[in-house]
Amino acid sequence: MPRVSITIPGKNSQPYRFKLDRNKVTIGRGADNDIVIDDPSVSSTHCTMDRVDGGYVLRDRSSTNGISLESEDMDVIDLRNGDNVKVGDVQFEYTLADEELDTLDSEDFKSHERKKLPEQPEQPPSSKAKKKVKARPASYPPTPAPPQMLASSSSGGMLGFGTFLLGVVALIAGLNNGYVAKQEKLGREGEIFLHRDILDGRPALEKKAAD
Repeated sequence: MPRVSITIPGKNSQPYRFKLDRNKVTIGRGADNDIVIDDPSVSSTHCTMDRVDGGYVLRDRSSTNGISLESEDMDVIDLRNGDNVKVGDVQFEYTLADEELDTLDSEDFKSHERKKLPEQPEQPPSSKAKKKVKARPASYPPTPAPPQMLASSSSGGMLGFGTFLLGVVALIAGLNNGYVAKQEKLGREGEIFLHRDILDGRPALEKKAAD
């Protein structure tokens, strides 16, 4: 049976054994773990031993103080016979019996080991405030202006002609009134029209000789 020895600083080593066919062994400070480590450097569920082809790997479970191999912080450690690793500040020793080594040697082992990546520092907020881009208002075609009512050349001609015609009528009326008054003064009676006399060829009455 694989043997795990846990050595808490200042305390005696505590051995744990489990069958080789055990798929997962949880390790942490919480009482519900398979291996309980009562040390403040260990998280509630700190790591797990996961069974893989050819043996076990120790996998960190986002713990506070992590796991390490030869002072190297790791995310996953391939456990080899006789390895000494650390879970937080606690020494973790992994050993196998000869028959267990023979069994594991018959399996095809693939490495899962992975170093822990350094944490990226938080980026400070940019000193340059991002400019707020105002949404461009929707563009609509301009509303066509109503057509202006402009006087056409024909209406202007008609207006001028009407004015001229009124002038002619007024002139004829003035001449007719003057003619009628003159004819009545000369003693003519009845309806008198200048244009009718012109059309009929009637001569105007001569002015009577003075007595």
